[in-house]
Amino acid sequence: MIEHIPEVRIELRPSQIDIGGVGTFAVHRIEKGQKAADGVAEEDFQELVSWECFPRLSVDLQRKVMAFCVGTPEGFVPPPCFDFNKLSLEWYLNHSCEGNCGFDNEGDFVAIRNIQKGEELTYDYSLIESNPNFSMKCSCGSKTCRHLVTGNDWKDEKFVLKNREYMHPRLRRLTPVPA
Repeated sequence: MIEHIPEVRIELRPSQIDIGGVGTFAVHRIEKGQKAADGVAEEDFQELVSWECFPRLSVDLQRKVMAFCVGTPEGFVPPPCFDFNKLSLEWYLNHSCEGNCGFDNEGDFVAIRNIQKGEELTYDYSLIESNPNFSMKCSCGSKTCRHLVTGNDWKDEKFVLKNREYMHPRLRRLTPVPA
């Protein structure tokens, strides 16, 4: 008999934001401040797919990197062992300009407000994305939708003022504390 069975917190379903795509959903209510899912640890930034290496990847692999991997000025954070066949559920969190998740000090996803059972988990990609070439049309439907999300949004003073507490710790270290 298995001694400890972990609680199921999240599951994949058809996304309500990425129409035709997949999203990650809460199986139970998640309280504000509670860990929602594993995130991107500092060690994950040690094995980047460099910009120099990226053009040598197959077109299919380049598409996967662009669709799933967090970008930085130096390259992309790949899945463990660069194995896209074993992506965990956390890789399927979609973007929303008013996401319900952010990052804690360890880089894990935490609820920035109460998340209801059955609600899709989302986060603002600009809380971690720092690829200066990243650009994505957004149709999240939120009241404050920016319509265009870039890898430079995290540098915007208003963005930092609103979101610094939930930015990935790597970006938080690079942004000044607002006065």
